[in-house]
Amino acid sequence: MARRHERAGKVLFDSPEELHLFDPGAMTPAPHVAEHIPDAGAFFVDWATRGLNQDRAREIESAVNGRRNQNGWFPLETLDSIGSRGFWRGPLTYLARMTADDPRILQEWACDGLRDEQVGRIEATVDHLLHQQGHAAAATWAVAVRPRTYLDAEVLGDRLLAAWEYNLGSIRAKDVAKSVRRWNR
Repeated sequence: MARRHERAGKVLFDSPEELHLFDPGAMTPAPHVAEHIPDAGAFFVDWATRGLNQDRAREIESAVNGRRNQNGWFPLETLDSIGSRGFWRGPLTYLARMTADDPRILQEWACDGLRDEQVGRIEATVDHLLHQQGHAAAATWAVAVRPRTYLDAEVLGDRLLAAWEYNLGSIRAKDVAKSVRRWNR
């Protein structure tokens, strides 16, 4: 008889978990998953535009929305060319800083309870989807691949929000305003 373990709100068994691996292609985020995953772009726009005049706020919103995937979500690969030196690359540098922990958070959530030999493929595909199609697409794929395991998207959403708030916590409103001014030069 398999031993039962309780972890992160789900029941796992010592017997190997059957994975339903598939090539994700273009993922459509499942509504029951997407409803619990915060939108990184919308979160950042709300945070970054506080205290800015409407023209500056629209510039940030336009820069973020112009990088969205066709599925409407914000893929992290659009931040790969953004520098990490504050105003040097404009306010999107802070979006890159905000989402810096997202690959690790999503991979840990998607692989929770898996054996070592199963982890590599899941981590690689989740990371690829996160960078190409956004958070909800990556989470949708992980849930589909592990149908017998309860991957709680709400837990993932809470972890992402906590990381974003922490990563933005040391940035002042005047830093954002300064980066927008210098970005427009």
